[in-house]
Amino acid sequence: GPFATTRTRLMRAVVTTAIVVLGVALAVGGFRGFQFSLDMLLGAGVVLVPSGWVALSLTAERSALSPLWLGLARYGLATVGFAVLFALRPGSEPLAVLAGSAIALLLPSALIARSKWPGQ
Repeated sequence: GPFATTRTRLMRAVVTTAIVVLGVALAVGGFRGFQFSLDMLLGAGVVLVPSGWVALSLTAERSALSPLWLGLARYGLATVGFAVLFALRPGSEPLAVLAGSAIALLLPSALIARSKWPGQ
């Protein structure tokens, strides 16, 4: 389809971010422990799952939602994800969840900005 290249770039950024977060969480886990690493991964997942969904939905040939609604849905789903995370794991380390979610929020944009678009 017309958005295949865009979809690939967005999904590559999301997957690369997941791999980076996993590596950072494992490294930090060596110092802070398994629970801290798990909380980092869960915080990143709360952001990356809706981001991946938006990347796939936004670039679908027949997207039923406008980009504005998809963006609102992304942040709405992340908000619900954080609520569910802290309801199911009330002992989660807020710093770890914040660190994982911050990496997951910022890194995909940086990766896309640094990569070259075809024809450039």
